[in-house]
Amino acid sequence: MSERVISTGGLTSAERVTGTQSLEKAVDILEYIAAAPRPGVTLAECTGILGFSKATTQRMLLTLTRRNLLHFDEELGVYSLGMLTAKLGSEYLSRLDYRRAALPVLRDLVAESGETAHLGVLSGKDVVYIELVDSPQPIRMFSKVGDSRPAYATAIGKAILAQLPGDVRRTHLPESLSGSTARTITSFEQLYLDLAQTRDRGYAIDDGENREGIRGFAAPIFDFTGNVCAALSVGGPTARLDAEDAKRNFGDLVARAGRRVSSVLGAPEELLG
Repeated sequence: MSERVISTGGLTSAERVTGTQSLEKAVDILEYIAAAPRPGVTLAECTGILGFSKATTQRMLLTLTRRNLLHFDEELGVYSLGMLTAKLGSEYLSRLDYRRAALPVLRDLVAESGETAHLGVLSGKDVVYIELVDSPQPIRMFSKVGDSRPAYATAIGKAILAQLPGDVRRTHLPESLSGSTARTITSFEQLYLDLAQTRDRGYAIDDGENREGIRGFAAPIFDFTGNVCAALSVGGPTARLDAEDAKRNFGDLVARAGRRVSSVLGAPEELLG
């Protein structure tokens, strides 16, 4: 059966797209606007992304705006994310049981360490922070819920990657490893060695690999199936987290925290020892 084509009334054949293609283009626009700097994106910029005519692009933007997925600022002439995206995102996050299970543990981590604690999940080749508790200290690691980072260059990402089968792990890595800092691992051989060490000791270390001057430690979280589903971390300025002291104190701290959350989620006993 051929796909139904949306009525396009006067559009060129290049602009006659299926419903699926239109939906994909709409998602492209939402992702582009979400990643764009404030205050937003103009119609002309959106037209360039879609590759449609100005009129076709405007119709799509009007639909997204009418459904509150986008907001149009008439004074500035730019589009930004609408209230419905916040509502949908909030609803999605509220349904993540491990987020609720981890929050009190993150608070305890901050109380014990004095540093910022994160909860993150794997999303494609990135890690996305879905919860965090800030350090009370004025000089600290700054981030926000929804931030994403390359999985291979973060403690949370490496804690998760270390628990995955090799073929699955490879799908969450880019074709090549680029350096965010001078300390980022850029060799697959070195990365796989790091992941093996991570698995053996029970926690991952980000030694300034994602951000200069920031050291982080992360441990995996397992669900009732015994599969890794997330990881939590604690991190802060290297000036406060001396390498050797931090390994002794923070590594064990996050490993215990990871086991606490895993226990709440019903992980098998052999993963909690």
